[in-house]
Amino acid sequence: MKLLEIQSSVRQEGSVSRTLASKFIDRWRSYNPDTQYSLRDVGVHSPSLITANWVAANLTPSERQTEDTKALLAESDTLIAELVEADRIVIGVPMYNFGIPANLKAYFDNVIRVGRTVQYDPDTGAFNGLLTGKKALIISSRAGSYAPDTSAGAMDFCVPYLRFILNFLGIQNVDYVEVPNQGGSNEVQQQATEAAIAQLMELAKI
Repeated sequence: MKLLEIQSSVRQEGSVSRTLASKFIDRWRSYNPDTQYSLRDVGVHSPSLITANWVAANLTPSERQTEDTKALLAESDTLIAELVEADRIVIGVPMYNFGIPANLKAYFDNVIRVGRTVQYDPDTGAFNGLLTGKKALIISSRAGSYAPDTSAGAMDFCVPYLRFILNFLGIQNVDYVEVPNQGGSNEVQQQATEAAIAQLMELAKI
């Protein structure tokens, strides 16, 4: 079993998503001691933004790749290899301005590649995700509460985007733990955090 943690918070100290992901992974590994663990910290080391040259290299057939085009795609190839090898994926993501952090968007721009992680049928226009057989967990902290059944839920472009992207890649088995109200009083923050930890401890058993 290989577990890949993807962290996107730009904060090292005081990051709720980092802290809770660590608690989940520690508990998960206690149940699965043979797990091979790796961390991709895009919050600290953001992937490169894609460029026109990157796009051109990505569209170049393998038989026409040069050393220069291969170099442009090297980081993307590394990120894809990590994702392909992982059985379990844990994504720590704070909500920034109602969406995901820009560094996490850069990560997905690097790993979503036709022929590598997604198949495209030009005849039907259909996409087919290639990263099947994996399970993902999203741990998302946010200042307020954006539950789907509330008026604020329409402002959450973070988790719906992540769910869609993971499904698009072929990862259909996705759990989600929200850590809301982190901008509230200490008591409100503590209650929300403890509830999220309880969820995570249960999910670690599965």
